[in-house]
Amino acid sequence: MNEFKLRRIFKQVFGMGIYDYYQHLRMKEAARLLREEKLSVSEAGYAMGFENLGHFTRVFEKHIGKKPKKYIQNIQQN
Repeated sequence: MNEFKLRRIFKQVFGMGIYDYYQHLRMKEAARLLREEKLSVSEAGYAMGFENLGHFTRVFEKHIGKKPKKYIQNIQQN
């Protein structure tokens, strides 16, 4: 199977490209770290391999739907 076919089939099955899927899994893990391990936004971002926390915030918001600080605030209210 060539790369193009793999990418096309992956997108059909998972509804997103390989890199987006990988980022989505990373952000789910970051959300878990914030929620269960009570890490700070900085700690979670660095734990996920981000050097630029602004980029981490943008990617997190894209995949989770909220900025990390807002995500933490909502957890603490519930």
